Amino acid sequence: MKLKIVSLILLSVFAFGAKIDLNFQNLSLENFVKMIAKISDKNVLLTKHLTGKVNFISVKPVDKKELWNILLNVLKSRGYTIVENNGFLQVVSLSEAVKLSSFSKHNIPQISTEIIYLKYISPQDMKSQISNFLSSYGKIVVPKNNKFIILTDFPRNIALIKSIVKKLDHKDNKKLLFIDLKNADASFVVAKSEKILKEILPANSYKLYPNDDADNIVVISSPNYINEIKSIIMKFDIPKTKTVTKIVSLKNTDVLEISKILDSIIKEKFSKNKPSITSDKENNSLILVGTKDQINILKTIVTALDVPKKQVYIKIKILELSNTKVSNIGTQLGIVGGSASASGLYTMSANLGGPALAFNPATLGLSVPTVRRGLALGATFNLLETTGAAKKLSEPSVLCVNNTPSTIYVGKTISVITQSTVGANSTDLTKNNYSRQDVGLKMNIKPRIDSDNKVAIKIKGVIEDILPGSQVGLPVTSKREIDTSAIVQNGQSIIIGGLIRDNADLTVSKVPFLGDIPILGALFRNKQANKDKTTIVIVLTPYIANNTDELIQLKKVLVKLNILQHQFVKKILKKKKIKK
Repeated sequence: MKLKIVSLILLSVFAFGAKIDLNFQNLSLENFVKMIAKISDKNVLLTKHLTGKVNFISVKPVDKKELWNILLNVLKSRGYTIVENNGFLQVVSLSEAVKLSSFSKHNIPQISTEIIYLKYISPQDMKSQISNFLSSYGKIVVPKNNKFIILTDFPRNIALIKSIVKKLDHKDNKKLLFIDLKNADASFVVAKSEKILKEILPANSYKLYPNDDADNIVVISSPNYINEIKSIIMKFDIPKTKTVTKIVSLKNTDVLEISKILDSIIKEKFSKNKPSITSDKENNSLILVGTKDQINILKTIVTALDVPKKQVYIKIKILELSNTKVSNIGTQLGIVGGSASASGLYTMSANLGGPALAFNPATLGLSVPTVRRGLALGATFNLLETTGAAKKLSEPSVLCVNNTPSTIYVGKTISVITQSTVGANSTDLTKNNYSRQDVGLKMNIKPRIDSDNKVAIKIKGVIEDILPGSQVGLPVTSKREIDTSAIVQNGQSIIIGGLIRDNADLTVSKVPFLGDIPILGALFRNKQANKDKTTIVIVLTPYIANNTDELIQLKKVLVKLNILQHQFVKKILKKKKIKK
């Protein structure tokens, strides 16, 4: 089969003349050598058995002149090459070919040796710059006290290296040098050196590039100037011993927070001679020690960070609503479907509306619709409280710094029996051990002012109270928790919880005096069982205060809102003839 492939290739030589159509697969390396030798009409000596297969696919005929390059590349990949020795060709290993190379010119592109003479650059410098262009078996020999190099390699590599040497070996050649620094920053040294070098050296005779990451300077210059440039650069590579101390007082930000930020910046920005920072907690000041440039950089950062923080004033109202009474009030006011649910409260607020505002809400960044909705909602709750449909459990408020957690606690501390000890005799008194426990409202609030005048609030609240009829020292408590987040417009009220509880009581009505007569009095008494559901609602209203003046103005506005709400409730009660 292999002979048939070789025969077909030989036939194609006669068909195409100077070109050959090569296409074969799994041809043995020895048969491939024989085929090329036959086509080229050359004798090739094989002293070693060559192993391996060769595949070659061509889309167009190959010139006969390229056959030897193809053969040499295939042999090179297997560690062999062909040399011309005493008039015949021989397949040898690449390591042997280097030893057999000569200065003579050959008919095939085999490893050979050439001498390259230099005029300006020393052989050692030239060797360091062209070594990377050698093949894996190429060699450069530098004889002592001579201005030439001896190069052994394939003809293509030799031609490439000769062209590079020609470009490098001229009078105005440039040299590349890396100068490592021990103390100063590369950018600083380059700036100082260039001011001197431009006065003493010709223009465009050198280039300096700072490399701050590696703490060195890259110099490109002619060999005539390189030592002089290096000498000037090293004179600037000295420790920066002149430092200054600056105390910066903070007005708006905590010194420990600023100190953490500056420590991170110093680690990233300064690689040498780092400035130091000391925090003075008592005076809320920073003590900065460093060079003048370093201190100026740090002061700029501190000034940008130490700005007044926005505050959020949050009003909280916690109400317990009787669903039955709220429904009755809604019916009397003509509101369909009056309910204690969140939707019912909003419905009632919308129907109640609001009187004309006696102030300009724009001074606080509030829109008129927002204030009117808040006024209507507040008036609704006041109305429900006035009529007995709602019971105000607590109405705390808290002033929060933007993006900083705050806590509210409103309650009392009670005594709870933890252990009872009974004496051995019946006459001994029982001894009780008590512990003190807090019962009331606790809320954790963290506001964050977002864009478009909105406040994102994270709320976690616990409401715990003592149930009626509890025994002293052994109270029965109820506990209700809320953990949620909300986004609220500035000045807008939001209901974040509706916790429902069933209540039952007994109402007794009787005729005076007659109802108190034993046995017969039952004829003059009436008992009625009442069942009701109560709902705990928590209403939050955040107000953004950019500065102290706005906070003072906010308090005045809230007083006006409260007065308007009470006036509005009186008008509704009078108009609808509803008794308290």
